[in-house]
Amino acid sequence: MHTMATLIAVANQKGGVGKTTTVVNLAAYAALKGASVLVVDLDPQGNASSVLAPDYQGPSLFGGAGILPVAGLDTLGVVPVGDDLIDHEHRFSDSAEAGRELRHRLNELCDPPDLTLIDCPPSLAILPGAALHAADRVLIPIQCEYYAMEGLGQILAYLQGMQEEDPEAAQLGGILLTMYDESRTLDRQVAAEVRAHFPKEVFSTAIPRDVALAAAPSHAQSILHFDPLTPGALAYLAVTKELLDGLE
Repeated sequence: MHTMATLIAVANQKGGVGKTTTVVNLAAYAALKGASVLVVDLDPQGNASSVLAPDYQGPSLFGGAGILPVAGLDTLGVVPVGDDLIDHEHRFSDSAEAGRELRHRLNELCDPPDLTLIDCPPSLAILPGAALHAADRVLIPIQCEYYAMEGLGQILAYLQGMQEEDPEAAQLGGILLTMYDESRTLDRQVAAEVRAHFPKEVFSTAIPRDVALAAAPSHAQSILHFDPLTPGALAYLAVTKELLDGLE
């Protein structure tokens, strides 16, 4: 596996679209395929940490946290969320400043892994802004629902404004359709509309609604370890292949 080291922020200002599910499962499958992978939990809710480092009690990346190994996957590490993350957010004047410190802290931690995934909180405030300044690319999960295009338009406008100020800010790296139900007309319409607007950016695999995907985090497991043969698991496996092929 020879990839350029790539830093991807997984972001959407809307909650409940599958950001953390996407981060945890892409990380697990990329590690399974032999990539060195780091997950950085930048969401104060700490959902990714509760799966990958359930017993962690300590500082955030900004407070000096190191990388913890993830059980069951040799090439996967995590920088968990810490109780101090909100306090650190408050000390930055803007997201560009936070982004510079984020990059600096990551560079101090380790040689860049093949893939770093940042789990962002559901907003366009300082922390997700920092991730978008620091990252090479942004992956946007969107739920197949009525307001999906509106939310996508908002984050893309935000990204464009950021790139005008900072040419090194993240580029759009992909749009992932989540919670897709082939039997629902609305889901098919939304998927078709998003694909029509962004033919090259949308992953060809959509993530289906899957009870196992929702249940896995309560067992502190990725879908790879919880139930690898469900439709959701196979979809994340396919998306990981698309993602890694795109980085080579």
